[in-house]
Amino acid sequence: MAANQSGIRSEERLIPTIRAALARKLATEGFQVKDIAAALNVTPAAITQYVKKRRGASVQSAGSIDHLIDPLAEKVAKRIRSGTDGVKTLELLETARQVMVINAGKRIVARGPEGPAKNESLEMLRLRLQLELGAAENYLELANKTGDDHTKLLLRMIASDSIRHADVVSQVISWLEAEGGAGFEVPGDELLKSMLALEDSANEANLRESVKVDHPVARLLLEWIDMDEAKHGKMVLGMLGMGKDRAAGTHPGDRRTAAD
Repeated sequence: MAANQSGIRSEERLIPTIRAALARKLATEGFQVKDIAAALNVTPAAITQYVKKRRGASVQSAGSIDHLIDPLAEKVAKRIRSGTDGVKTLELLETARQVMVINAGKRIVARGPEGPAKNESLEMLRLRLQLELGAAENYLELANKTGDDHTKLLLRMIASDSIRHADVVSQVISWLEAEGGAGFEVPGDELLKSMLALEDSANEANLRESVKVDHPVARLLLEWIDMDEAKHGKMVLGMLGMGKDRAAGTHPGDRRTAAD
């Protein structure tokens, strides 16, 4: 619990950095200070400080975040033009989280192995981490150069997946280097079964086959959702299996998930 709370606080500390980068991006696109301030939920004076780089100076310490800022800046720009609500706190936190994952991953790759001098699993994971980070940056760059909104969205979704993969790999690396134990916690069976029922309902409504849309990339996006729903169901089944193994006194690694 303490680790999660610390992580949340770290993400919150990055919000001014994200706001500053957004303010500068929107200012270069010609938006007025008052409109940017309203969209970012800060005062016009704060926006002026951001644009003049008198606040949010920690952008450099956050690494290169332009590719991560661009998608959010596009959303905010559209909202300003349409007169709708500005940026959401959850969006700022998600962008901050992605910045943290990328920077943490780069530090792990740069510092090399810790703990066991020779560990094939760690070497494989470190290489995979480097590949995921590179893929995320490349897909984001491609998305920012693409004019078609559907293709842009698809490329950014792939980039987000790569960032999530990097987050998982980074955590497994840290766990292995610390020689962590096999303790784990999963939600109760009743909650997991209710979630599995939701996933089953979603799987029955196959969007790729049911929704008629001419745009080929839009069809890929719908297929993406269907694939994710199948994946979610498999993960929930896996957690259910862990609970049953624990109750039976067997090791989770001794069985395969029902979806396998």
